[in-house]
This record gives sequence, structure tokens and C-alpha cells, in this order.
Amino acid sequence: MTHRTQLPNSSPLVRATDGSRWRAAGHAPDGEQLYVLDGVNPDTCAQWVRARESELVEIVGALTPVVDLVKAGGAE
Repeated sequence: MTHRTQLPNSSPLVRATDGSRWRAAGHAPDGEQLYVLDGVNPDTCAQWVRARESELVEIVGALTPVVDLVKAGGAE
């Protein structure tokens, strides 16, 4: 299953259903979005630390761009 969360260019931050926040960290060779836990620098962390979007969704729930939460009046 491919999830392909559409991230706005201005905010690569997403919130999972469990409340955790994740930052976009490039793409896997097959094009799937990769993430690191918010607070980890995606430019300097090891490639093996990054989580594939499909794996992340199975573990922490759906991912919602933080910008969308702000526009919808959700807590940030």
C-alpha cells in the first residue's frame, strides 16, 4: 500500500495519529517519502535511521501535514 502524503513545500512537518511529529527526510530509491522524528536533523542523520512512510503509517497512524492542522484550527 502506498500512502504518499502530499507535503506542502513550505512545511515538511507532519503529525501522526499518535501525536508524534515527523520531518520529511528525502526519498527512498523507489520514490517513497522518508521521515525522521522531529528534532533529528535530516541532513546529518544516517540513512538507516529514516522511516519509510508506509512503515510509519502502520506504526503511528495517519500522517497529517502540520500546516493543514493550523489552517483547520487544530492545536499545533
